[in-house]
Amino acid sequence: MFDNFLIAIPAFNEEKNIEKLIINLIKKFKHIIVIDNCSSDKTYEIIKKLPIIFTKHEFNLGKSLSMKTCFDYAEIKNFKYIAYMDADGQHNVNDLIKLCKKIEEKNLDAVVGYRNNLKELNFKKRIGTLILEKIFKLLYKKDIKDIQSGLRVLKVSMLEKIRWESKGITHYFADAEITCKLIKNNSKIEQLPIETIASEPYKGMNIIQGIFLMIKLFSWRLTR
Repeated sequence: MFDNFLIAIPAFNEEKNIEKLIINLIKKFKHIIVIDNCSSDKTYEIIKKLPIIFTKHEFNLGKSLSMKTCFDYAEIKNFKYIAYMDADGQHNVNDLIKLCKKIEEKNLDAVVGYRNNLKELNFKKRIGTLILEKIFKLLYKKDIKDIQSGLRVLKVSMLEKIRWESKGITHYFADAEITCKLIKNNSKIEQLPIETIASEPYKGMNIIQGIFLMIKLFSWRLTR
């Protein structure tokens, strides 16, 4: 049952997806936490009826700070690993299991899933993902795919090295910032291909945010 793992799910307005995801997760994992980021739909009413750990932010703090809430809980409760998963159903539970097994078996600092079939994504997301990969490789000299992947497993002991600052309008950047800090700290990191399940077209970053993220990649590379 992966007793040393905390499965962390930041959620915002996911009443259509969250229950099915949690039901699939509790078949395999014992410790699951969902952070409702002040949803305006029935997400919170759904999760509080399920056999999981949950809380609701009083204000919408964005994905990044929801991820921090999960990490703080993992540290306080002395979990060895924390696994992040998106709440919208775009990740397969079987892929999460593979990542968890990999980090434990090889004693890695992190395992990140990457979508190996981008054809399932809409054109904007597909091109944006590829451009970010190219810029990342140029700046960090590492061939890391899908740097914004929301499916990843980390050692909780890595917190001080990867503490991220993205918030506010950059709250979607946390996954990329964590990836950058893992590489800059010479962390033991591996990737595994995961199933590509397209999310709703309106979700994720817009073009302006994508350009801003490219600028942040340069900034993170130059700062200590």
